[in-house]
Amino acid sequence: MTPLVLGVFAVFAGVAVALLLGPASCSAREAASLAEWRRQATERADAVVRSRNAGFVEKLDLAGWKQSAGSVVLGAVLAAAAAAVLGLIMALASPSVLSWTLVLLLPAAALLVGRVLLDRRIEQRRTAFAEQLEGTLQLVASGLRAGHSLQRALVAVSQDSSSPTAEEFARVVNEHRLGRDIGDAMLATAERMRSEDLTWTAQAFAIHREVGGNLSEVLDHIADTIRERQQIRRQVTTLSSEGRMSAVVLMVLPVAVAVILTVISPGYLSTFFTSPIGLLMLLVSLVLFLVGGLWLRSIVRIRF
Repeated sequence: MTPLVLGVFAVFAGVAVALLLGPASCSAREAASLAEWRRQATERADAVVRSRNAGFVEKLDLAGWKQSAGSVVLGAVLAAAAAAVLGLIMALASPSVLSWTLVLLLPAAALLVGRVLLDRRIEQRRTAFAEQLEGTLQLVASGLRAGHSLQRALVAVSQDSSSPTAEEFARVVNEHRLGRDIGDAMLATAERMRSEDLTWTAQAFAIHREVGGNLSEVLDHIADTIRERQQIRRQVTTLSSEGRMSAVVLMVLPVAVAVILTVISPGYLSTFFTSPIGLLMLLVSLVLFLVGGLWLRSIVRIRF
């Protein structure tokens, strides 16, 4: 059994190295052929993803990833294949019902980790946008007081701000140049970034367009309100950090213990898969695990 395991691992390792390193690990002719294959596969995957799952493409844009949707999908498929091979090696080395189950669970876990990383990246960009919004509004107000128009002040924000504020306000400026109202463009950006503060700002722009007034002073008041909200948000985050960490530990610990026991002693957990009472206990445990995870998530997730 050991030669078979080593052979499977060697074949997969060679394919993975060739795909990841590309020209660095091949001759000139092989490198060109491999690069062409990768380009065609990426283009086809990108076309399929864009035609069937526009939401995934939008998520990549929200995350700020510069890679195409096809390359991300191919990377996820390669990671899932690597996880499947790892599960197969473990199953061949220590055959059991649980170890063979890992052949299916590990690829699913790899895809789930990729989805979590993508959502995490989106949340980080939205948080950074919210943190930068106070300074952004102060920059717009300063431009208005200096005599610039609102559009010119927004252009300055898109050029001088950090990411992701620069990209999002560049989108607002480009949409306005194509004929869309600034307030509507900012409302769309506020929806993308889930920013209530930017929604207030867009409403202030709409009110100013209808009734006039000192927009720079209004933006200063909005910036002050955002500053106070951010201070409260940071305080709440600090006070709830212990609860969030406890939730992470309680969710990860059972899974980690089960995986370690499967590797160290494959037959230790076989009762859960070979007897009716074991399957029933496993099902009840999974249900309680999911309910507890959702409960902990609702407790530590404070919205205001």
